Amino acid sequence: MAHTPISADELSALHAENRHLKDSIVALRQSLEVLVLDKNAAVQQAVAASQGEIEDMKAAVVALRDALETLRNERDRQVQEAVAQGKAENRELQTAIQALRERMEQAVLDERDRSRLERRSLEDELAQLRQTVVVLREALEAGGRK
Repeated sequence: MAHTPISADELSALHAENRHLKDSIVALRQSLEVLVLDKNAAVQQAVAASQGEIEDMKAAVVALRDALETLRNERDRQVQEAVAQGKAENRELQTAIQALRERMEQAVLDERDRSRLERRSLEDELAQLRQTVVVLREALEAGGRK
């Protein structure tokens, strides 16, 4: 292959093009570095924002757990209170039932006693009436014999 001599103008043009290409490479390198820095900054911002959201969500989860625990405790307290009230009411009703049962038993005993006394009184009265009948009959018979 034969080398053809390059003229000074062509050489100057090649040097100018070479400088232009080097300048373009430097400019592109700087643009790339700026893009990389911008991208890294955006990634760091996104990570920071995500971390903030994660912390917010963790705090929300803790708050919801606490609220749920509070609700459970309140529900348990209300259930225990209702059970205690039910037991107290049951005791009161049992006491009332026992008192009524005792009053009823006493009333039955009192009625039996009253019935016995009345029966005895009636039997006594009947015995007196029979005695009176006997006395009157004897008096009649004695009066009829005279």
